[in-house]
Amino acid sequence: MIINEVNRVAVGDIVRRAANRFPEKVAFVDQETEVTYRQFDEMCNQFANYLLQNGYKKGDRIVTLAGNSYEHAVAIYGIAKAGLVWVPINPGISMTEKLYILEEVETTTIIGDPAFLYSHKDDFNHYSILVFGDGNPPLGVSFLKVVNEESVEEPEVDVEDRDIAQIMFTSGTTGNPKGVAISHLSVYIASLANIIEIDIKPETKGTILMPMFHCAQHTFLTSFLHIGATSIIVNGFEPESLMKTIQREDITLMFALPIMYKAILFHPKRMNYDIQCLDTCVYAMAPMDRATLEKGVTELGAKFALGTGQTEMYPATMVFKPEEQLRRFGSYWGTSSLINDTAVMDEEGNLLPDGQVGEIVHRGPNVMEGYLHNEEATEQSRLFNWHHTGDLGYFENGQMVFVDRKKDVIKTGGENVASIKVEQTIINHPKVGNTVVVGLPHEHWTEAVTAFVIPKEGESLTSNEVISYCKEHLGGFQVPKDVVMVSELPMTSTGKIQKHVVRSSYHNHYQSETSVD
Repeated sequence: MIINEVNRVAVGDIVRRAANRFPEKVAFVDQETEVTYRQFDEMCNQFANYLLQNGYKKGDRIVTLAGNSYEHAVAIYGIAKAGLVWVPINPGISMTEKLYILEEVETTTIIGDPAFLYSHKDDFNHYSILVFGDGNPPLGVSFLKVVNEESVEEPEVDVEDRDIAQIMFTSGTTGNPKGVAISHLSVYIASLANIIEIDIKPETKGTILMPMFHCAQHTFLTSFLHIGATSIIVNGFEPESLMKTIQREDITLMFALPIMYKAILFHPKRMNYDIQCLDTCVYAMAPMDRATLEKGVTELGAKFALGTGQTEMYPATMVFKPEEQLRRFGSYWGTSSLINDTAVMDEEGNLLPDGQVGEIVHRGPNVMEGYLHNEEATEQSRLFNWHHTGDLGYFENGQMVFVDRKKDVIKTGGENVASIKVEQTIINHPKVGNTVVVGLPHEHWTEAVTAFVIPKEGESLTSNEVISYCKEHLGGFQVPKDVVMVSELPMTSTGKIQKHVVRSSYHNHYQSETSVD
């Protein structure tokens, strides 16, 4: 077999090239451990060689079940160097979903953290198990032990740009999760584009705070490796601990959720820490409320940017740039990444002019190869030769404005209400910590606009206060028919509120009522 190394595009090559340019530079800081680019490249080669020496063949799927660590990164890029397929599983999903994914991808091997592996070891006893961490694990074998026994030489593997690099599973609102097959080209090109769009530099020190098993953090990790930046690994979010880490490590770029920035900027001990080193603050998953954004820009002097994308359309697909942040407030997604075309389309496949709401559609090299074992869903996602996101939006002066997920628009009393519009209003109330708005079945309204609110810590807040605030800032049909105070909301591991869980849990909320005026 002749191996194509002349003009190939392969995720594993990113690590080697960075090591050639920055051999002694620190690639990862993981608590007390520092790993240079040379060391990281060699460990990735060692793991790739272990896989190849043990009979794994191109295209075989390897599952990881783990949080953030440099070992997890070694596994991810070692799998890529071996020409195999990385399948990350979110540790937070149910055991039923985990077992479904394992069967769906036909894997024989699981790599992960002891906490996630040992709690259900009977379910994993017919898989080969590699365990992160030191010592002799009671289940499987030590990941570092097998890595350290192999050659550090680069493996010779044939990789084509459209070969599958990874299969990531989306959390479906109904039914089983769908596997999204993503090529080497998609990961490679998207992560390069992020360097330009977000202005990542070799001297950047960036957080790996969001889960590495999620596409948004993985694409940033790959971008950092491309440019030779240093990744500071953080496992779990606690505001004061993170501020200490930012100050200690002189972090310049942070990728986090809006609610995380809010928790830091309004923390009672915020001024005890010097976090002025932050130069770039990227957020995603939701818009940022005005008070938090203005406080972040003025106090830190940092550039804030919103990035959007999805597993099926490897992020970022659009960026709401720093120069626009304080000029416009609302659900702005900004402009397309330099590798994407973006348009707004109606149900018949017509592209709509500025100002008209339709489905947001994309084209570009970062579109998925397809859904695993689901040709029908793949075809539906690319009708009219565009990738369909399931998001509604419109262009305003060249900027994309996100309206809502198609499935989350509330149909109430003959009107359509964008849930995100109501959420943005409520989150700006000074006593609100977080909120979600859904439509619930109602005899009179069909769907009643209903808000679930977590008060800000230490604040006393009533439903009537929230409703009065909404009446000041929203149209009458957009004002919630009820506001429910809660202490927590169901969330994914990446901080998205699970609206389908809220809708299901409160499905009968209005059952005993007749009508609400």
